[in-house]
Amino acid sequence: MKTQIFFVLSLILSMISFAQVEFEKKNGLVSSKAYSKKIATDFNYLILGENSPQQGISATLNDAKSNIKLSGLLYARSSGVLSVEADLSSSNGIYFFDQEKGSEKGKITFNYYRPIKRWSEYYKVDNLTKVTANLQILDLITKTKNEYEGLRKLMDSINIHNKNNESIYIYEKDDGADDAYKVLREIIDKYINSIDSKGFDRIKEEKIDEAPYFIKEKATDFKQNKPTSSDEIIEINNGKNSKIIIENGNGLKLTKLLQDYAAKREFIIKRLEDSINKIELKTVEAQWAGNHIFFVGINPFYERQSFNRFTYDSTQTFQKMFVKERGNTYGLTFSLNYSLEKGKGSRNIYKPESLFLRLSASVSRTSNISSFKNSTLDITTPVGNDVNGNPVTFTNTDSAFIGDSIYEFGFGRKFVFDAYYYPFSLPVGIFGILGYERIVFNRNSLIDDKELYPMRLGMLFSLANKEKNKPLITIQAFIDRTDLNLSPNSEDNDLRFGLGIGLPINFN
Repeated sequence: MKTQIFFVLSLILSMISFAQVEFEKKNGLVSSKAYSKKIATDFNYLILGENSPQQGISATLNDAKSNIKLSGLLYARSSGVLSVEADLSSSNGIYFFDQEKGSEKGKITFNYYRPIKRWSEYYKVDNLTKVTANLQILDLITKTKNEYEGLRKLMDSINIHNKNNESIYIYEKDDGADDAYKVLREIIDKYINSIDSKGFDRIKEEKIDEAPYFIKEKATDFKQNKPTSSDEIIEINNGKNSKIIIENGNGLKLTKLLQDYAAKREFIIKRLEDSINKIELKTVEAQWAGNHIFFVGINPFYERQSFNRFTYDSTQTFQKMFVKERGNTYGLTFSLNYSLEKGKGSRNIYKPESLFLRLSASVSRTSNISSFKNSTLDITTPVGNDVNGNPVTFTNTDSAFIGDSIYEFGFGRKFVFDAYYYPFSLPVGIFGILGYERIVFNRNSLIDDKELYPMRLGMLFSLANKEKNKPLITIQAFIDRTDLNLSPNSEDNDLRFGLGIGLPINFN
């Protein structure tokens, strides 16, 4: 304990040696910006399986150009995530809605998810951790500010003008108008509050190592605005009858200086605050006890259905009993979702490692395709006898779907409740899906309206992915019922055992 107190006091004394500063007082475990970043990272992983997903669409077309797979991220912000996924197949090109040439099978779905409520449980950090994080932030800001000012000082020694000796500035000379200085002041005011709110001016000044920016033989001869010899003047044509003249009397490595200055400026404007937030989150990652997210989902979809339907007709040949059915279904799904992830610092042995709940409602133009079952059909035709009088037959085999007398469309409504539960840190969990679906056909239809109660129960087994930073591969082992109104045995035989891969969300 004495060692910890001594170390904390040493850190505080070293902080005072920088300048007289006070750090931002946070109401939570980290700053609001860092917490927003944590929530966005967790939400992106939950939906997309990646902490920092890249926007863009990837498309894969097979050699025969008969199958195209699309997947990708269209939009990812704190306000929500929009992605697309599709798998379309056709032997005659991809046509979405054409009845004759349309895709033989496939589905395309747009997925939009928006968080509506987020909160976290955490334990407070000790003083040692808090002071260490504050000093790391102060070090980063101080180093960045001094490096930027040092590069600006070197830039001041370059004299650039046109042939009329009119000065040309390649950076903002006025500190108050410099965007990088504006961002630095905002960040210092936000994360380091000092007496009289003069945090920017109280940051300790340190001279940067200037040697890398000078040609070796001139590195010790730096004097701003010293006379320039003719061999230190660079002239660049800038269009017709126009020149830019660069006087480099101090022997600076201009390309390196300009590149480093631009890179440092971009870092301050675009990434400095992100780096500060990473320090905050890294320091306290073992303090989070649980993370909760409520979010909504909106999922429009289009599906191309295509299958061979068989109807027995004694007046037709075997081949003419098969009909190629094609049709389009489409609809919209709305879902309300809840996710709980147990934090690394949780001390509650009863809190589940992961829990995901979803309640969804769908409306769609749907069909009675679920009433058809895939079957293999054989027809044997005698063609005569061989020399020994044995009959010779020809067997014609084909597969098709057998069911209702016609393939028809109706208006569908579906309600589904999903639950996925990992009770322990072991990669084994349970899940259940219970639904209600009603399909209403036209009043004069030969098909009766359908009412289904599907159910699926099973176990989850998560396997590590070979690719780093990729989601776990989850195997589902389940029992499946198409309709709880049907009998699991006897003639209905509505009970199946199966395996599946994947989940609707990704667990860390």
